[in-house]
Order: sequence, then structure tokens, then C-alpha cells
Amino acid sequence: MKPMDEELFENSLCIESSEWTKDTLMGLPVCKGVLLFTNADGRPIQLLQAASLRRTAQAKLLGSEEESDTPSRKTDISELTARIYYTCCYNNFQSQITYIRLAHAVFGKQAADWIQLPSPVFSVLDTNTKLPYFTVSSNPKTSETRNVFGLFPNRKAAALFCETLNTVFGLCRNPSLVGTGNEPSCPYLQMQTCPGPCVGKLAMETYRAFIEEALAVAGGDIDTALEERKQQMQTAAKSMHYERAKTLKDQIDALEKLKWSTFKWTTRLEQLAVLHIDKADKIKVEGQRKLVQQYAVWKITANGVFALGQCSLDNSESLEALLREKWDTQNSESYAANSYEHLATLSLFLFRNNVQGFWGGLPDATALYEQLAKTFQITPTQSA
Repeated sequence: MKPMDEELFENSLCIESSEWTKDTLMGLPVCKGVLLFTNADGRPIQLLQAASLRRTAQAKLLGSEEESDTPSRKTDISELTARIYYTCCYNNFQSQITYIRLAHAVFGKQAADWIQLPSPVFSVLDTNTKLPYFTVSSNPKTSETRNVFGLFPNRKAAALFCETLNTVFGLCRNPSLVGTGNEPSCPYLQMQTCPGPCVGKLAMETYRAFIEEALAVAGGDIDTALEERKQQMQTAAKSMHYERAKTLKDQIDALEKLKWSTFKWTTRLEQLAVLHIDKADKIKVEGQRKLVQQYAVWKITANGVFALGQCSLDNSESLEALLREKWDTQNSESYAANSYEHLATLSLFLFRNNVQGFWGGLPDATALYEQLAKTFQITPTQSA
């Protein structure tokens, strides 16, 4: 480890004798954070996230105080470790992005061996193809023609999203046949569940109109498409066009699925904006004897993490002022190697069952403050 790397961490603790002891490790704080164990040459041994820096270091270097006949499967690093570098964090999200940043800084090209994240997938429609359609992709790159939607909890949800839009709007579901001359053999065409643009049964202008409507729905405008189809279904039923009414009913049922909580965070990637608030450190406030709990506020988009600052939640006024002043900030924290890793990190929290802190959009100030009071179990005190 090079001397300059010491600046990556808040502080460090060096061994004071021939071996680590409980008294030696008392120099470590008990807060959440990230630890790096290094040898006498400054080479990294192990990087860890810790719920308590001191307790984790004790467990790694001192082991269990109770004797056991069962051999431990953990690697003993106590004899190798000469120094412990550490950085305090105050919540899980801060700890995670700090860990990823340090993994890249410390291990370089080997950082991927130290970072375990989910593999996010996206729904993509490229209008530059001959017959554009929605497909599942692991590439989040957007462009003028490449429309990308996310996030999804898993590949199954992304596939359902694509299949629903392709089916409801009559988009191609068998692209492998396009341009091969075997288009008439497509089972969807034979079952008459496809309008047949590949064989000239549907004008491309009409197909392009279907695409625009599908893109609007994919971006979140589901209610408009639902209302239109409900009215069309009623008209078809009154005119005794029952087959048409049944088709529209099936489309309505399919579109309703896109309103499931599964797709809570699904939108155009460039429009994704998540507000995250969680506990930070406690600070001394003039005129108050007790330390005052602070809360860290982040805006997270597909482009990165934006730290907006900290405030107390004694009342809604300080939070409103912070959001009003900082929400449009353009300075993001550099921690991930690329956008895919960043979106994987965000997915790790958005789709976790027992996620800590507040995760949501940006509702009006009163509703937000009430949600925060419930999340953090504080008594809301609205300012006049």
C-alpha cells in the first residue's frame, strides 16, 4: 500500500506490540464503517464493511474467547496484520458506496473480486432497428434511438414488462425471422396475434404509432392507455363486437400488471430520481445539552449519487430548505467504476426486503415529513 493511500481513510491504528490485544483495539471506534487490514509492507490483506469497527476487528484478530474443538473456517489474519485503516459511516448506504470506492482505490483491476452486487437488467427498445420491439438487456446505455427502462427486481420482471408491451401494442415478438424470407412461418402471425408489419399487412406508419404509444406507457403513462381501452371495450360490447371486446379486456388486464409494486421503480433511466434519507452522525448544537441526530440526504439518478447534505428532522423547515436549495445539484460522488455498477448498487437497496432509511420519490414537503416521522419513529413538529 502506497503512503498516499492513507488519505483514502479517515484514520488508522498500528500494532503496539508483537500481537494484537483487546486493549490495542480499543483505539477503534464502535461506529459502522469500512476496515482495511494491511501487513507491515502496507499491502492490503482484507477489506470489510462492519456494523461496528471495533467489534469486527476484535473478531478478525482476536477470534472467539471461547475454546472450541471445531476448527474455524475463517482465515487467520492476525499474524499478518500490522495496521488497520478505517472510515466511519453512519448508515448502510453510505457504508456500501464507501466500500465500493475504496475497493477500486485499493485493489485496482482486482476490485471486482471484492465487490458482490446483483446483476441488473433493463428493457430496451431501439427505434433504429427495422421492426423495433422491447427486449431484455444488461446494457444500460441510452442514446437518441435506444430507449432504456428500469429498474427491475429481477430478469423475470423485465421479461414480463417487455412481453406485456410487445403483446398489447402488437410489436414484433419473433425478430429472428425478420429479413429471412420466412416471416410467414411466424406462429404469432399464423395465430393472428400479430398485425403482420413484416409481411406488409400493417403500414410502417401505423407500426411507428404503436411504438410511440408503447414508449409512453413504458415511461409510466399507463392510465391513459387503460382509459382508452376501457372506452373502446364498452363501445365494442355495445356494438356486439364481442371478440374485439374480449381482446381489449385482455389488453387491459395485461396493462394492469404494469401497476404492480414489482414495477415501482421502473421508468426511463434518464428520468429515474430516488430520494434517500438515513441517519448520519450526532452533533453538538448550541443551547442544547444532548447531541442532535442528523440525517443524510441523497438524490440518486441513473447517472450517479448526489450528496445533498445533512439536516435535523426536528421540524420540516430545514429539510424543505435543503431540498429546495440542493435538489438540482450537478456534483455527484465518484465511487463506482461505471453506470452498470452504480445501478447494481442502487438495485441492491431498492429491492431489499428490510431496507433501512427512507427510499422514495419527491412528494410534497408535508407528505414527505410525515413519511420520515414514521420511518425514523420521531414526533413530527411542523413549523409555522
